[in-house]
Amino acid sequence: MPTAKQSIESSPQYLTLTSYTNFLSTDLNTLTTLTSSITPTTPTTTISTYLETLWNSLLLLVSQTEWSSLTHQKLSLLLHRLQTHSSESSSYLGKTEVEPLPIYNDTEFSWSQLPDLNIYIRDWYNFSPPFSPSSTPLQGFTFSNQEWVNLNAFLATLTRTSLTSETPNNTPTDYSLYALWSLRSLEVETESLNTLDPADIQTAAVWIVIAKTEIYKLCKANTEYEGNLARGGDGFREKGWKGFSVERWRVWEDAFGEILELESEKEEGEVEIIRLVKQAEVVMRMVGAGDS
Repeated sequence: MPTAKQSIESSPQYLTLTSYTNFLSTDLNTLTTLTSSITPTTPTTTISTYLETLWNSLLLLVSQTEWSSLTHQKLSLLLHRLQTHSSESSSYLGKTEVEPLPIYNDTEFSWSQLPDLNIYIRDWYNFSPPFSPSSTPLQGFTFSNQEWVNLNAFLATLTRTSLTSETPNNTPTDYSLYALWSLRSLEVETESLNTLDPADIQTAAVWIVIAKTEIYKLCKANTEYEGNLARGGDGFREKGWKGFSVERWRVWEDAFGEILELESEKEEGEVEIIRLVKQAEVVMRMVGAGDS
């Protein structure tokens, strides 16, 4: 019997996405294929099953895609174009007639909300290698450090794309909280930095390398979240942080500097960590230079 991972990899949704990333299908054909399975008469349970497979296919694919690959940007832009898809008005898909919308979760189904995607992202985010080394979001798949970094690279790309002029200003989905959850691993006492998991260091660095400008803008704007979702890390709980801030940006910048020194002092510092941390440190200085 195939594992959940194998079932995903053989699904039409996964094959459609891989065909697209391999330049075997156009934007238009891919969007048509992905959206045509949900019609005005599609039952709610069928929609739910279809979306579960679609989002797991997407997350599995990006997790297995090198963090620096342009495929992340390609899929990010596809998602945002999917958000503009509507069964009521889809002229770019060649549709001109107004169609009724199926009902899903007691409301009209709309691709503009990328329904359920954040639920699956949040679920996958529970299985980071440092905290769940033997757990898995899919039977047959357990995150390696590199795959965890790759997933976060995609989320960073989504954040960058959703906050730039490349996409509509009313994009309803915000992924920036995942940046804080990743960068929060750096918010420890200085003497604890040498105990950080390599996956946490690399992931934090990748977020900065990919989405530095957008993250810094959020810090400058003091963007906050409700409750304790964006609380500070173990070394900064007393700060009462509720979101992004320039003060927090400086903490991350200092942490990268300390980590770089610690890695350089080792006889065999991890080359990939040193490379990524150096990149993060450089881009942070560049982005924040205008305030100096």
